Amino acid sequence: MIVQEQFDRIYLGLAAQGWQRSFDSTEDLCMYRGPDQRKCAIGHLIDDDDYRHDMDDVDAGVFSLVNFQQRDLLTDLTSDEFQDLQAAHDNNDLPGDMRVAFEDLAGRYGLTVPVSP
Repeated sequence: MIVQEQFDRIYLGLAAQGWQRSFDSTEDLCMYRGPDQRKCAIGHLIDDDDYRHDMDDVDAGVFSLVNFQQRDLLTDLTSDEFQDLQAAHDNNDLPGDMRVAFEDLAGRYGLTVPVSP
């Protein structure tokens, strides 16, 4: 289950990057780690020491929750939470829409929206 600390890390990380998607226009897809050092929601939960480029490998297949959990990462997230976090990032091109999507997720999961610095 997603916990407040994880949600805060995601929300504040996305806020710090101006609610801009981590999107590679060449590949036409969102990435865990993308151009301009942006991260997607899940990307904010992956420590720099744990991130590997094959997690975003389009040819081999971008990592799923199962792939992460096989590496003992994101073991506390459910499949629904993983998909909800990805969708709130990937499906919202406009920064305001993305912020609202994450605020809606906070309500759905009984979490508090953190105050951005």
